[in-house]
Amino acid sequence: MQASLKTALFANLVGDVTGGIMTTIVAIPVAMAFGIASGLGAAAGLYGAMCCGLFASIFGGTKGQQSGPTGPVAVIIASLLAANNGNVSVVFAAIILGGILQAVAGRFGWGDLVRYLPYPVISGFMTGIALIIIILHVKPLFGIPGSKHIMENINTFPSISAEMNRAAFAIGVMTIVFIYGMKLLSKKLPASLIALFVASTVSIVLNLEIPRIGEIPSQLPVPAVPTLDLSMLSVVLSGAVTIAMLGSIDSLLTSLIADKILHSQHDSNKELIGQGIGNIAAGLMGGLAGAGSTTRTLANIDAGGRTPLAGVVYAALVFSVITGLGKVAALIPMSALAAILIVLGIGIVDWRSIKHIHKTPRSDVAVMSVVLFMTVFIDLISAVLIGMALASVLFVKKITDAQFSEFGTLDTISELGHLVDKLPTDLRSETYVYTFDGPIFFGETKNLDKTRNVDKAKIFILNFEHAHFIDQSCCYYLEDLVQSFRKDGKLVLILGLNDKLKTRLNGMECFAVTSEEFQVVRWTSVIEKIRASTTAAATST
Repeated sequence: MQASLKTALFANLVGDVTGGIMTTIVAIPVAMAFGIASGLGAAAGLYGAMCCGLFASIFGGTKGQQSGPTGPVAVIIASLLAANNGNVSVVFAAIILGGILQAVAGRFGWGDLVRYLPYPVISGFMTGIALIIIILHVKPLFGIPGSKHIMENINTFPSISAEMNRAAFAIGVMTIVFIYGMKLLSKKLPASLIALFVASTVSIVLNLEIPRIGEIPSQLPVPAVPTLDLSMLSVVLSGAVTIAMLGSIDSLLTSLIADKILHSQHDSNKELIGQGIGNIAAGLMGGLAGAGSTTRTLANIDAGGRTPLAGVVYAALVFSVITGLGKVAALIPMSALAAILIVLGIGIVDWRSIKHIHKTPRSDVAVMSVVLFMTVFIDLISAVLIGMALASVLFVKKITDAQFSEFGTLDTISELGHLVDKLPTDLRSETYVYTFDGPIFFGETKNLDKTRNVDKAKIFILNFEHAHFIDQSCCYYLEDLVQSFRKDGKLVLILGLNDKLKTRLNGMECFAVTSEEFQVVRWTSVIEKIRASTTAAATST
């Protein structure tokens, strides 16, 4: 194992060292900004970048991926901190437990579930996160301390003009202009770092009286397990689940991007384990939780980073910044960091989805809008869960409305012409066939309802030849339907019911559907049963 790890670390030495350097250049201003945005401080952002960058790279399962504090995670931590009156023990406990949950999820193979997230849910969530980041940093851009609560910030926006620090606002605007200016010159330039350096230098030279970060500790904290009152356990667990879920989504979406660029195939479960270990380490060190970051990953891949060595270099360089540049970082203007975060927020917005909103199905727009609103104004985890539930219900509606099942008289089935011709015309018009196609789930009951409205029907054939699954709702519905038809004196035949479906129906005591007396395995037997029933009816009269 040691030999394989050594090979993995040094297989791409030059590219990985370059990738690690470029990742650090991109990550440092962003990590400090997200640390401040979370309420834990710039140092916590750097600690989180170091821990997640190191451990997620070594133990993760995505080629070229780099990790650290991200927008969604910073917003989660800010909300958790605000809801618990600044109790950092609760926050760090939630980060550690969230990491454990991620590692457990990876160990049990749940990593692939992210592929089942509907795009409108992801789009609404990411755009919602972007709006939260932007709203929370409008006031700091003007040199005014902001609140961690969305509505408090929005309600105080009208007073910005009276409270603003014009020098701080000028530095913030200059930062934004420099970032976009650098990107116009070259997308490979570390725009945020250059803008931060220029803004800080100008503010120092002009001796501006503006809010600044304040000194960052020049040494790492001693790893510590947070102490908690047991009454806070439910709060910690709720926060941990949110961190684990959204951190995992963020990471695995970035993994998919890395796969597309490198034509590789990531290991979702291994990636979750790596991210989990990174977050456990971050929580123990007093750092901000992290996730796979698209900007860091793209910077690493573009510079040639491919193996875990790039993450090791990245973590080592962040460590050197923490231990050597704390006093320098203290002079960074808060409005410059707010400007960087606002630019990052604008970049997180799903502009592609917004651009095509008039061409997107209304159901997708509805899901995206609900998730967006709930993300910003209600709760992050509720936004994702309700978005998933709404998307699922609308999907069921789409499938049901598509009507893969078929319903009509016996003579509408063209391939049975040679058999149907042997039956009297009036009998053919009184015999109806309902053909299931694919899975039979609760949405199918809407289509089955129309069988109740055919007054002239005397014979019903339920064709299961192309069915392979049935849910509980349809099991019970079919049982009631068949019983109702037979009570009215109608003949109901069950065609092609396979053993798997029969076992499920019997297990739920749907014996009217599985009764051997009415089971048929082929169409010739159906015709014989129909003839026999009509003959018996004629004899009895």
